Amino acid sequence: MSETSQAIEEIKQLEDARYAAMLGKDIPVLERLLDDKLIYMHSTGVADTKASYIEGLRTGVWDYHEVGRTELRYQADGDIVLVFGKLAIRMTTRGVHKAFESRALAVWVRKPDGWRLLAVQSGAIPAPG
Repeated sequence: MSETSQAIEEIKQLEDARYAAMLGKDIPVLERLLDDKLIYMHSTGVADTKASYIEGLRTGVWDYHEVGRTELRYQADGDIVLVFGKLAIRMTTRGVHKAFESRALAVWVRKPDGWRLLAVQSGAIPAPG
């Protein structure tokens, strides 16, 4: 297996672990996966840091019920892997149930102690009509 293929396989597993941790509010897993310099740009345009994103999950600002991931594409370049995809999300945000689709880009960077999620950029897909 090439180094690029191996990196992509590792990121696929880490993405599965990240989404499972988001759904299960597994803060220790997220603490390990998210880079300290994380910028998480939500589909609403709100930006979070690692600390504010984890605090939002911990306090129930975001309560993910389901995240479907399709149209996934991985692009590796050295110590960076980009993950492009389409998300179908069902969640409760500040007590309001929401269901929506978005396009997202996750940026993973290889650090000396392993891969970390450095950035997320998400853009809502407008509902038909």
